[in-house]
Amino acid sequence: MRESSDFKQVAFTVILPLHNDAAILEKNFRLVVSSLSMLGLKHEIILAEDGSDDGTKKIAEKFVSKNVRLLSSSTRLGRGRAISNAIREAKGDIIAYMDVDLATDLSYLPGLVGEVERGADIATGSRLLPGSKVVGRSFAREISSRVYNLLLRMLFRTRIHDHQCGFKAFRRSSVLPLLDKVGDSHWFWDSELLILSQKNRLGVAELPVVWTDSKDSHVSLKSDILSMGSSMLRLRFRI
Repeated sequence: MRESSDFKQVAFTVILPLHNDAAILEKNFRLVVSSLSMLGLKHEIILAEDGSDDGTKKIAEKFVSKNVRLLSSSTRLGRGRAISNAIREAKGDIIAYMDVDLATDLSYLPGLVGEVERGADIATGSRLLPGSKVVGRSFAREISSRVYNLLLRMLFRTRIHDHQCGFKAFRRSSVLPLLDKVGDSHWFWDSELLILSQKNRLGVAELPVVWTDSKDSHVSLKSDILSMGSSMLRLRFRI
C-alpha cells in the first residue's frame, strides 16, 4: 500500500454514515481512528448520523473533537442523502466514506485514496474484480449482486463491476457538482453517483478488495434489492 510523504500531507475527510449502529459504533470508530493514526494522515472524520433511535447519536457525541464532527438528523434522510450532506460540509480535498460495519478491510484505504491522488476523480472498492476476496456472503446475495451489476452495465454502459461496495474515495471538487443531480437518497445513491460520474466523463478507478460479510449490515436482500431495482428503472428513463 502506498504511504508516500505526499499521501501523508493530503487534506483528507473520512465520512462514516450511521443509522442504528449503537452496537458496533464505539469499537469500529476506534478501529478507523487507529488505522488513520498509523498512516499519519492529516484528516477529519465526519459522523453522518441519520435519524437513529437506538442511542447511536449519544455514542457519537462522545467522539466529537477538533477533528471529529457530528452531523445529525432528527428524522431519517436516507444513507445517500446523509453522505451528500457530509460531502458538502467536508473540509478535505479528498473524501472517503465507508460503511461502519467495516466489511471492507481498512488496509485498502491508502490504495483507494492513492488512486485519487494520482488523478482519478473517484476510486471505488470492488468485490467482483479479479484479485478480490469475499468472505461469508451467502449464495443468494452473491448471485443478486452479480445480476444487479450486470443489469447496470447493460442499461447504462457503465464500466464498473461493483457499484455498491460501501468503500469509496473521490476528489471533492469533482463530485460536488453531481450531488444535486443524484435522485436517490438511500442505497442506490452509490450506483447512481458512479453512473452519473461516467456520463460526465469523470475518471473512475476500481480496485479489488477483501470484503467480509457482516451480520450488522442493514441491507435487506428482499426489500432493498426491490427498491434499488425500481430506482434503476427510474434513472434509466431520466437520463
